[in-house]
Amino acid sequence: MSCLIMLVLLLFLLVVASSDINQGQFSFNVGCLHLQNTTSRISGQIFYENPIQFKNSTNATASPFPTTFIFAIIPGYTDLGGHGLAFVVSPNDEISEALPTHYLGLFIETNIGLDSNHVVALELGTARTIAVGDIDGNHVGIDINNPRSVTAASAGYFTDESEFKNLNLKSGYPMQVWVEYDGV
Repeated sequence: MSCLIMLVLLLFLLVVASSDINQGQFSFNVGCLHLQNTTSRISGQIFYENPIQFKNSTNATASPFPTTFIFAIIPGYTDLGGHGLAFVVSPNDEISEALPTHYLGLFIETNIGLDSNHVVALELGTARTIAVGDIDGNHVGIDINNPRSVTAASAGYFTDESEFKNLNLKSGYPMQVWVEYDGV
């Protein structure tokens, strides 16, 4: 599926805490960011400007952290959008070789699955790409060095009564995501 015109409004309310990051925590609150305009076949990227140390320097263990952000995907056409967006942890702030119309702007055919990518992404997928095994066109997945998710589920949430409620990621409504990494 080709990447159609998609407007992405991203409101980052980012709070990350760990024992190794800036004496225990950092906060990044930038307000509303517009990642893409009406030009098709492009990708937008935002990176935190200061490198974050995820590993303990004395024993090389990974530090756990939680983060939350609010986003809205506003498609140019009622039910159509691009491939989605991803919250990404990567070793650098440049993903220039990636294709804007495939693999969430993170990979190219020649680097899919390489451990040297050092990329972990929480994928908010709004298209079903059969080549990477997407479960549907409205899903959340965890991608490690690969656009093929190691685990995925249809987008939604559970109520206090354990009832699953579907969410349409490209509805245009603001949605909040909570990511928690346990350090493993």
